[in-house]
Amino acid sequence: MKTYSILNDFAFQWIFNQPGREKILMSLLNAILHLEGRDRISEIHYLNPFNPARFADSKKSVVDIKARDEKGYWYGIEAQVCHHSGFIKRTAFYLANIYSNQISKGEDFNALMPAISISFLGFTLFPESKRVQEIFHFSNQDNSVSLPETMSLQYIDLKRFDRRQADELRTPFEKWLHFMKFSKAYARINTNTTDLFPGEEELSMALAEHVKLNADQEMRVRLEDRERARVNELIIRSETIKEGRAQGLAEGRAEGLALGLAEGKAEAQIEIAVKLADKGMTNEQIAEITGLQLNDLENIIKRSK
Repeated sequence: MKTYSILNDFAFQWIFNQPGREKILMSLLNAILHLEGRDRISEIHYLNPFNPARFADSKKSVVDIKARDEKGYWYGIEAQVCHHSGFIKRTAFYLANIYSNQISKGEDFNALMPAISISFLGFTLFPESKRVQEIFHFSNQDNSVSLPETMSLQYIDLKRFDRRQADELRTPFEKWLHFMKFSKAYARINTNTTDLFPGEEELSMALAEHVKLNADQEMRVRLEDRERARVNELIIRSETIKEGRAQGLAEGRAEGLALGLAEGKAEAQIEIAVKLADKGMTNEQIAEITGLQLNDLENIIKRSK
């Protein structure tokens, strides 16, 4: 039976963005931000609590979590599996909105508090970097002066995180990233959560909820819906980009244009099919999503391997 990662939009919201789950989110934030002692977040308030009914009905559901801590810091947290060309600009745009929406026009700018965007990524956003966590602040050209009380963008590259065994984990940061990266495997084997993370109550709670989510048939329908919606969005985006490029061709090359569009669509379908196969989808599911024939699909996946 197919299992779903915690990076699935529905799973991520279900576990981290519901009233009563504040302790889980605080533990995650303290780990990711490397906060200790008095600096630790001790209270969190959801600004857009998860509503399953609204999430299911909306074609463009908000998939990030917005929260504010007891110090007044604002957070935007999201999980993103597939890369797209406008991703960095989108995260910067949403962070700017979180920062600017704290006050209305004409109000005292001193009331603005720091805003932090955190993105958990199932892909490598910065190929030139070897870091698991990339943090961006406002600073001057030589980084000798920074503006810490404004905005910060953080990207967590789970593909680069290489701690595969639970006994290798030392810090809360490593433990949370291990869970995020291998949540699908732990849901599949229905692991004993307290044995995996002894002494880590909130982490064990998150894992237990994720295992239950994958075991519930009704919830699995929601998880599948979100994954299908994400794939369809990727297909539409790929085809839109290719068609937009094709429209710039010379008017007299109609035959070549039609051929280019057909090839472009096929390339997008093949690329998506290979990614879905890597994520464990069956050939039948991939064929239904991409429109490829089963025979062709089997050959494509065989060649990709």
